[in-house]
Amino acid sequence: MKSLALIVALLVMVLWVVPAVGGEEVHSFKAYYEAAIDEEITQCRHLSSLTSSRSPNLRRKGHQEASMAKYLETNRDELVVDMMKLNLEPKEYKVERYLNDRFSHTSYTDWEAK
Repeated sequence: MKSLALIVALLVMVLWVVPAVGGEEVHSFKAYYEAAIDEEITQCRHLSSLTSSRSPNLRRKGHQEASMAKYLETNRDELVVDMMKLNLEPKEYKVERYLNDRFSHTSYTDWEAK
């Protein structure tokens, strides 16, 4: 009888702890995605200074980076939710690729085609 009570107590503890750990993991993924987007915005803003370059290619790159920064700022929350839905691994290269892919399918890139 004591062993049954011990097993039940352990089972209750495990079932109680596991959801709490899962919640922390989701929160940490969200925090990681938000920080990654903030870092990407910072990098884009830095590279947007190329718009004052004498080179037309560098100016184009500067405009593209400014557009991406604007896109990321505008859609930050939506991007985080989408990455969480996709269970995207919190790895820098995967997040960057996802953000670049989403940006390339927007109207923000239409200016480049003209």
